Amino acid sequence: MAIGRVVIVGGGGTGDAAAFALRKRGFGGEVTIISADQDRPYDRPYLSKEFLRGDIELPKVFLHDEDEYTKQGIELRLGTRVTGGSLPERKLGLEDGSVVAFDTLVLGLGGTPRRLPDAPRADNVLTLRSLRDSQAIHEALERSSRLLLIGAGFIGAEVGASARQLGKQVLLIESAPVPLSRALGQEVGEIYATIHRSRGVDVRTGTTVEKWHTDRGRVVGVTLTDGRREEVDLVLEAVGIEPNLDLPKALGLAIEGGGVKVDDALRAADGVYCGGDVAVHPHPVLGRAIRVEHWEVAKNHGRGIAANIVGGDTPYTKLPYFWSDQYDVNLEYRGHASGEDRAVWRGDREGLSFSVFYLRDGLVDAVLSMNDSKTNELGGKLIEGRRPVSVLALGDPAVDLAGLVPAAAT
Repeated sequence: MAIGRVVIVGGGGTGDAAAFALRKRGFGGEVTIISADQDRPYDRPYLSKEFLRGDIELPKVFLHDEDEYTKQGIELRLGTRVTGGSLPERKLGLEDGSVVAFDTLVLGLGGTPRRLPDAPRADNVLTLRSLRDSQAIHEALERSSRLLLIGAGFIGAEVGASARQLGKQVLLIESAPVPLSRALGQEVGEIYATIHRSRGVDVRTGTTVEKWHTDRGRVVGVTLTDGRREEVDLVLEAVGIEPNLDLPKALGLAIEGGGVKVDDALRAADGVYCGGDVAVHPHPVLGRAIRVEHWEVAKNHGRGIAANIVGGDTPYTKLPYFWSDQYDVNLEYRGHASGEDRAVWRGDREGLSFSVFYLRDGLVDAVLSMNDSKTNELGGKLIEGRRPVSVLALGDPAVDLAGLVPAAAT
């Protein structure tokens, strides 16, 4: 079937990358991005770091100049919400009652921040997902001195680091015993807690809010489950996201594992592709289905989807990758593992220059690196090689990792 029109729902990393990659690959049909966001696509990692701190101006945040969409023939429909549709009829229904037709559909729907069920809906209790969220937090920090962060995942940790760099007092609470333990394991989580404490962050783990104290519609303090009352003037809930699945469900797409079931080519149905936070992808290299909520993954999914639309479906094999900057510490992560996989350390823990390899059934499934980019890149090749690797060699800095990489993965 000739593809005359590609409609992309979602203006995040997947949607924007897919649109521009289609043009780069020579696709000459119509391309439309429909986004509920009021702003044209922007670089989300800036929102918790440079833009939040005021280190960069607004124009730097956007992925492309406004006129670039016109030059590339990409129609951008902002502030527009898709409410349903019909795959057999190849139509989408919009909130205003209008209908949009498509030949191929790309879903890059992202997620919505979770809210604590007992948290007040006060004007100084915020979440971070959009550009306007980041602007609101930046403005609120200018008027605030003590920030309460609920959740020590990457968003919470990055905002905490930014707030400290702005000279704010930061109380960071986390219900788990250590930050990031589910993804990175106990020991790496302890290192992250130490990094933040050494910069003056009050990190409390195994702790949640027991009682909220409000005055005239604002949170002024909390009593924690450790029994202490703390005064705060700004609160950020950073307890993860819920994938936006209303539209996929309305379209009758298969839902499993907390997201949309796609095949190894990121296809959810005939002529329908899905990427980013909502896609549950049977990764051909790792040999299992994964769903990853990181910006670089979303962008790479978009590029992979564009390649398949233009060139025909082929398995998407690029490894998940993400990074995080907190203070002067750079973290990189390739692959996909859990904190329960076997961890093999290499490098200088005390000097914060090391890598951790995560092994499952004798194979490297992921590598986390702190201020150690070269090892991270080689770790990615070890993952792709899918051969057992000596644990002793992985952990010995004197062993050249390049010599362990199979020739096919170099």
